[in-house]
Amino acid sequence: MDEVKSVRFGYVSKILRRQLGSNVTEKLLMDVGWYPTAKTGATVYQEAALVRSACLAADDPTLGAQVGLAYRDARTLSAYIGANSETLRHAIIQAARFFQLADPTTVFELAKSGDGAVLAVHSTFADLQSNARYQEFLVFGVLARLQTMARSKMRPKEVVFRHKGTGDVRAYERLVGCPVLFGAAFSGLKLSDATLDVPLTGFDPDLVAHLTALAEAQLSNKGTRDQSMVDRVERMLVEALPARFLSADDVAASLGTTRRTLTRRLSAEGTSFRALCNGLRFRLAKAYLLEGRSVTETAFLLGYGEQATFSSAFRVWSGASPSEFRGRALSSGTFGPLFDS
Repeated sequence: MDEVKSVRFGYVSKILRRQLGSNVTEKLLMDVGWYPTAKTGATVYQEAALVRSACLAADDPTLGAQVGLAYRDARTLSAYIGANSETLRHAIIQAARFFQLADPTTVFELAKSGDGAVLAVHSTFADLQSNARYQEFLVFGVLARLQTMARSKMRPKEVVFRHKGTGDVRAYERLVGCPVLFGAAFSGLKLSDATLDVPLTGFDPDLVAHLTALAEAQLSNKGTRDQSMVDRVERMLVEALPARFLSADDVAASLGTTRRTLTRRLSAEGTSFRALCNGLRFRLAKAYLLEGRSVTETAFLLGYGEQATFSSAFRVWSGASPSEFRGRALSSGTFGPLFDS
């Protein structure tokens, strides 16, 4: 993945200092490779690692959602366009068009559904998409922005997540004041038409037209950048889990190419399909185990038919059993580097 800079890292760090204290937060920042003397901005990967590490350190899976829900002062071009749009619906549509200027790793999709609409929020890279705490941070952050623009505590019909929950769902529902569902078809918000058509008091058509033209110019100058084959394949593998773990033939067919071409393109990027799969499964396994999932559930989430097969593979990757690995990591209190790209 490209080193995409985070526009929210400073904010997240500030909120965590308030929630966890400066000493704990400074350790977490160092764990994810961020130091006060750093001359460049933190990456989205470091942001995602920080959110997950903070939840682990606090032993509170809802902490990422809490931090996201408090994120109301976005200062991106897409946020300014949204704040001055006519309705929440228009604001979301604009965000879907221009948010990539601030963060090309996050995608919004608004689609009609029954008497309302669904706003899907997802990451374009496998490690970000599979980071449950980070996905919760993103979705609750989107809700916070919508509430800020509406200048009300508007509530969605439901908040949904594709991943399985690891904490008390009622704790999430108390945060948002509406039903929260895990194990859904997508992650995002279910919104009524009445909510989407709420007029925004800051509506300024002239300013929106000016900012939109500016955003379109920036988007045109930025151009498009294709994802690497490794990134594309990893995301396909993650999206197919836990139902099944795709084979090389499955992936090639979905990409509209041959297995030989897939092999050649992965080789050009310095890897093979087998090495890619093992590396992805190892990264996800470490994340799931430290999220508190059992060895059996982790094996299931990674598409293994038997726990013993997963445990044997994990021992080859790490030199330890899944349980031994988790025990050592938790006793050391160091989580961040486990999730770096």
